[in-house]
Amino acid sequence: MDDAERDRVVEAATRLFAELGYDQTDSTLIAETAGVSAADVRREFGGRRELYIEVFRRLQAAEWLLLRAYTEGGVDREGAHRFIDAYIDFSLEHREHAALWTQRRMNDAADLREVETEFVVPQTAASLEAFAALFDDGVDPELMIWSVTWIVQAFTLAGLPGTAERVGPRSVARFRAHLHSLVDRALR
Repeated sequence: MDDAERDRVVEAATRLFAELGYDQTDSTLIAETAGVSAADVRREFGGRRELYIEVFRRLQAAEWLLLRAYTEGGVDREGAHRFIDAYIDFSLEHREHAALWTQRRMNDAADLREVETEFVVPQTAASLEAFAALFDDGVDPELMIWSVTWIVQAFTLAGLPGTAERVGPRSVARFRAHLHSLVDRALR
């Protein structure tokens, strides 16, 4: 399998795992969607489990790049707000990330705990290291970071329900202003 086919398989798997979940997506469906044989998928990745881990490996690599781009050299209050803006933009450009994490939170692929141990735990630790000192006393930094993450992911998938423009320029601007206001209340 060449690199283009490999990428096509991972992209197909990403879309299917995001839309249907791991538990509802089999290797044959991934192969058909990518335009390759199921045998090729097994030969290249070893199976659906390994392909799922590869999807999260790529997802996490992109998220790490974002985190590092905004936290290397330290973060101040303005830097935290720049990161939030970048995270919102990134999430809106990569809605499949929010969908994959939402599937995880609904216990999809519950037996694959290495997603949390290999990807979530290290990134959470790095986020805490970068942002914890900015939070006011009495604020739980880890829960605040998770709160921002969950809010952004929920908005990414659902937008503002009941509005004519769920995820358009006005609703994104409104959401962005709200999230900045919310975070400001938690910062020193």
